[in-house]
Amino acid sequence: MTTPPNISVIIPSNHSQHDLLKIIDAVCCQTVKPVEIILIDSSDGCGACPAKVAVLCKASGIELFYESRAQAFPGAARNIGLGLCNGEVIAFIDVQTIPQPNWLEASLTLLENEGVMGIFGATSFSAETSFERLARDAFFGVLPRKTLPGSVFRREVFVKTGHFIDEARAGEDIEWMGRLDLLNIPSFYLASTLIDYVGLTSLNLIKLLKKWYRNYYASRNLPYLYPQKLFLWIVLYPLIIFIAFSWNNIIAGWRVDSSLYIGHVTKIAITLPPLFYVFIRGILLPWRRGVGSSRLFPIRFIAIASLCFLADTIKAIAFSIPQRKQAKDFKE
Repeated sequence: MTTPPNISVIIPSNHSQHDLLKIIDAVCCQTVKPVEIILIDSSDGCGACPAKVAVLCKASGIELFYESRAQAFPGAARNIGLGLCNGEVIAFIDVQTIPQPNWLEASLTLLENEGVMGIFGATSFSAETSFERLARDAFFGVLPRKTLPGSVFRREVFVKTGHFIDEARAGEDIEWMGRLDLLNIPSFYLASTLIDYVGLTSLNLIKLLKKWYRNYYASRNLPYLYPQKLFLWIVLYPLIIFIAFSWNNIIAGWRVDSSLYIGHVTKIAITLPPLFYVFIRGILLPWRRGVGSSRLFPIRFIAIASLCFLADTIKAIAFSIPQRKQAKDFKE
């Protein structure tokens, strides 16, 4: 491997000092070290860099830039970091996404390939309790997922794509990744896990649903969610209502002998969508995400589908109610 380029690691944070120390230590222990860490702190009581963070960086020979920005959203925090960094290569990591020691080295090896402009993070989701495992299997799966945290990009990528959306509370990373695809910027995704997400720790149903509502309410106007909203409100719901109450009247004219007449159509319209939903959310999607049959059957798929239904109901509510003016609250 040739001499690695200068790497800047940008970390937005709204977490406790304990969580922050974990991620700083993980970055400082990389086999290929960055030249600088840019920490954008919007946690409660932010204002001064924690002394232990400064000590860790100094001991590792990494320059630390600490910026206190109360109530900064994640996108705004990353944009601040982009304005402060000096590296040829820019890496993103979040406080609850812990990289393996070879994260930067493995990413840089791929980035050396001709024409490659970026490497996405490959993130797995840690779970310990039965509910944490249920949430992981329902929404993420056990296969590594492509994420912005853990990604490494050449600096010039941001000249083409622009920066993140400042005012977005959530979803700004997915929106930016979509821009990258639209511009056909060559980037790769490691199939092997390099990042471990520990944000499911201590998760319960109430916390999950509150976070689900907050994130989708905040990101509801981002373009990448338009297809979901259109499908819910313009296609799926009207279609079910039409079939349940109008099919035999409008299509078959209530003629029982008609080939278009559907007996018990209302019961069918009421029954089939839930069965289809359970199959998709409880079996098919978890299976495609690497959840084995032993973790789905004989009845666990029902619990997975039920949790997804609660979350999707919260999503539908977040999409439906009038949006009020929000204070910039970057809180977990």
